[in-house]
Amino acid sequence: MPETTGISDQTKKVLIGVAAAATVAGVGYMAYKSLSGSDLDSDLETIKSLGNLKFKEKNYEEAIKEFTRGIEKAGPNTNNTLVAMLYQNRAACREKVGHTSFDILNDCLAALKVDKKYAKAYLRAAKALNDIGKKQDALAYLLAAFTLDSNLNKANFEFFGKLLTVEPLSDCFIGKPLKIEEVKPAPVALFRIQQWCDTWDVLDLFKTDLTKFEPDVLSEDQKQYQLALELFKKGKYEEIINLLTAENNYAPAMIFRGKMLSYSMDPNEATRYVDKNGARINEMIGNEENEERKKLMRDAFDVLKIELMYTMEAVDKFLQSLPTDDKERLFKLNSFAAVFVYNGCVLDTTCSSHEEQMMADTNNANRLLEEAAKHGTLTPHLTMIAAFLKLCTCEDYGDVHRRIREMEELTEQRSTHFNLILMAKVYMMTNNAESSEKLLNEAAKIKTRYLVPSRHLQTADLHVHKPEDERLRLTTASANAALEVDPYNFSAHVLHLLGTNGPEPYIKKSNYDQAMESIRKAALFAPPRELLMLKRMIPLMNAKKRAAEMLDMY
Repeated sequence: MPETTGISDQTKKVLIGVAAAATVAGVGYMAYKSLSGSDLDSDLETIKSLGNLKFKEKNYEEAIKEFTRGIEKAGPNTNNTLVAMLYQNRAACREKVGHTSFDILNDCLAALKVDKKYAKAYLRAAKALNDIGKKQDALAYLLAAFTLDSNLNKANFEFFGKLLTVEPLSDCFIGKPLKIEEVKPAPVALFRIQQWCDTWDVLDLFKTDLTKFEPDVLSEDQKQYQLALELFKKGKYEEIINLLTAENNYAPAMIFRGKMLSYSMDPNEATRYVDKNGARINEMIGNEENEERKKLMRDAFDVLKIELMYTMEAVDKFLQSLPTDDKERLFKLNSFAAVFVYNGCVLDTTCSSHEEQMMADTNNANRLLEEAAKHGTLTPHLTMIAAFLKLCTCEDYGDVHRRIREMEELTEQRSTHFNLILMAKVYMMTNNAESSEKLLNEAAKIKTRYLVPSRHLQTADLHVHKPEDERLRLTTASANAALEVDPYNFSAHVLHLLGTNGPEPYIKKSNYDQAMESIRKAALFAPPRELLMLKRMIPLMNAKKRAAEMLDMY
């Protein structure tokens, strides 16, 4: 007795008749598939296997013919995942024989039209898009591939980095935080104040006047300056710009106003102010009868000029223009420039990536400190920075040990907030969380406003080895503590960005909106080096968004 399908001959006739009639309405394929779909699958699988065999034999043209035969056999309306494989495999062959990137891309897109969760098709599409200059699209397709198959990450990480690096940074507009114009008084960059007033531990004009400013006769302009110094002591930095008016004609007040403008949301205003008033300031410095105060005023104005520079080339050119016989001036300005560069505040235009810029900053800061040491004795903080820079470039384990011990001794000799925080950072670099936490607790006793955020941010490093959920919670808490003191601290907003975004190669809408605002807030006062990194985040966030949209995960 012959085997039957379980369907009577009469039923077959009815079904075939229904299928023929329904074809006109566009639904007949489903009825037909119930009878012959398995045969088509079998045929396509056979063709795919034959094509794969030709591919392994490096007979790519014949493989293309086989995959094309399978595609044509399946017809234009199939949803069969085997067809997606045929398109993707044909795209792989096209790569081998040098077909255009457009042909390769079209096959990948055809595969994704059939199977939108096909990781390999997204990956190959990303490479084709990159080849035709569609970097942003390539990044989105690559992240979609990573989302579907995390095993692709490691093998394609270099490609991922290339897509981020080659994105023209000048095209990445970040913009200002939402409703920032409503913030009164306008915020200033606290980290720049710390860099000037704490990291650079050299006695300058303003540090001298903060200790004692008692002229015999106070003019109205000097009274304004005295009130500004009092605001600084109280940590009310945001109020200083409005107090020191543009009409003030007292040289220290004018330099102080220029500094605070350089720490504002629009540092270009400081450049315009100095360009307009620089000649007058120089004239008043020249007319100062007290030689010691004249030097303090001149050095303060020189430091402000450095703070308005944007490139390493400009800093070097300025330093090289200084009189070679004024050792004290050369010491102060080379040491300040070293701190300025160390904190990422200028760009080395020879660098093309954030990583290269960090290495250049290390080398340039070290070079400037060595130059400063030729003209004077490095202060405790400068010595600490020099030791840290050498530690970062050590290759010998014995040298690493010696540098750490040197920094420990410096911290023991002078337990300033700066030394405690930097030593805590070094301990975390060597996985010594216990010693790091002890130093951070010691630093917590120092309440000066511009110092507090850096301690909270360093505390976040204590949690790096904890389980992910706990780490994100504690890191976010550290960022929030810093933001209570400095609402636009760029490092704190970067921590928020990492917390809301996470390592996933896609992003959901609520997290996308929050991440973009974190980028805008971080960028407000980010030094140029970190601004490069933040600008790179814009195409990354947009690509994550698009990847999620393509995968119906947004």
